[in-house]
Amino acid sequence: MIMISELPHQEFPRLLNWALLLDADPNVALVKSYLTRSRVLVAFETEAMAKGKSQLPETAKEVIGSLVFEKQAANWEILNVAVAPQRQGQGLGGKLMDACLANIDAEADNLPIIVKTGDLTSPALSLYQKKGFDQIALVKDYFVQHYPEPIFEDGQQLRNQVILERKPR
Repeated sequence: MIMISELPHQEFPRLLNWALLLDADPNVALVKSYLTRSRVLVAFETEAMAKGKSQLPETAKEVIGSLVFEKQAANWEILNVAVAPQRQGQGLGGKLMDACLANIDAEADNLPIIVKTGDLTSPALSLYQKKGFDQIALVKDYFVQHYPEPIFEDGQQLRNQVILERKPR
């Protein structure tokens, strides 16, 4: 059974799966900076849990997916979506997105949601579009100018950033 829960800030040191987070965004300094102000959803496999029992994994190794998001002045932003390589293509990213969107929609603040990703990441782009996001901008050479090391996806250097938006519901 897959469980998705919000990770309390005090559990970050124990339960953040850094390998996953850095697979989605290899800029360690950037990830550390946005984690201080963000909310994190984690996905993990578990046996059926008794009602009232803590619904968090025991260790970071058990985390098979995560999603980091935050409320900003004029919008919400999804900052990091990561799924363990052996679990990709099984709908876990979609479940994390659904949980995130439900959290944001429950806020009822009528703000748009944005997500930024590389233009080569077709599985991610496809997922975001399925969840109602539309491309609103393309930032040329973003990853070349803002990341200390080149990022490669499927043998191609990632250069451009795509910005997508989902209107308030």
